Amino acid sequence: MRREVKDFRNDKSLNEITVDGDEFARAAHNALVFTPARSCVPAAMLYVTEHELYFLATDTYTIGRPSLGPTRGAKPLHIELTRSDLQNLDKLGRACKGELRIAFPDDRGLIATGVQTQVQEAIPNRAGTLNYDRKIWNLCDDLLRQMERRDPQIPELLALDPALLSRFGRIKTPKGSSPMLDMRITSATEPILIKCGPRFMGVLMPVDRGGAGQSTTRGNEFLW
Repeated sequence: MRREVKDFRNDKSLNEITVDGDEFARAAHNALVFTPARSCVPAAMLYVTEHELYFLATDTYTIGRPSLGPTRGAKPLHIELTRSDLQNLDKLGRACKGELRIAFPDDRGLIATGVQTQVQEAIPNRAGTLNYDRKIWNLCDDLLRQMERRDPQIPELLALDPALLSRFGRIKTPKGSSPMLDMRITSATEPILIKCGPRFMGVLMPVDRGGAGQSTTRGNEFLW
């Protein structure tokens, strides 16, 4: 992987931001939780906007959106990442022992370097190398925005797949913050908005009760 990107390591005109290494590692870990090995979406996204830096991951049944909060000095961009990339960024963030400088050569990926330790990871943008429908990312963003605006109406009965719900139990939150989940439930058949700690937001799809009652194994027909 490193040989793929060495051509832009010495680029002197890079778009850069600096983040806390532990926070970045936690966000990468939380995105990895929502990128299971057999997912039909073989990637996750890293977004830098005018307002924040965040990851977005989904397997179409759950969505994870861990954020690092406000950003300054970086222009908007997005980078496509694999599971292996997320694992490497998690390890790098924990190993850097302080601040992590992230540089984004134009449309070519990212270079993350520990400010104190100089540990480094260079990752190319995976766009175009993975086969899936990239419209999923706009759908995830739109769904999250819509659900935040809704007024909750709690149904009397709700069916959930415990295997999907358990992913939210693996989310890492900052020290001193509560690991409890806040869930916004609008109906027994619509997606559930979930927030955990100050920087994580996600979505969980409920189970189709009729289909689940006739299914002996989990699969597409088990859900809505």
